[in-house]
Amino acid sequence: MTGTWKPIAEYVEPSWEEVGEISPILFWRARKGAALGYIRDGELFDARWVYICDASKATHFSEIGAPDPKVVELDTIYLGTSSG
Repeated sequence: MTGTWKPIAEYVEPSWEEVGEISPILFWRARKGAALGYIRDGELFDARWVYICDASKATHFSEIGAPDPKVVELDTIYLGTSSG
């Protein structure tokens, strides 16, 4: 589930020395579309830490959270009881 797109100017790079495991973030690039990954030292990397491009090419970002367990449960119940 994605949150709201925010301007990249509002993005604050985490302190990589102090942070533990963090989830990747969805970044929007006007010419290439969305990229799931991280920004570190002004560079954009994908979720496997493979270099993508200079971070200045990202215009927006959106944090991603885990699916709501209630939504997953309802989907499972609905799919399991549908009569087709």
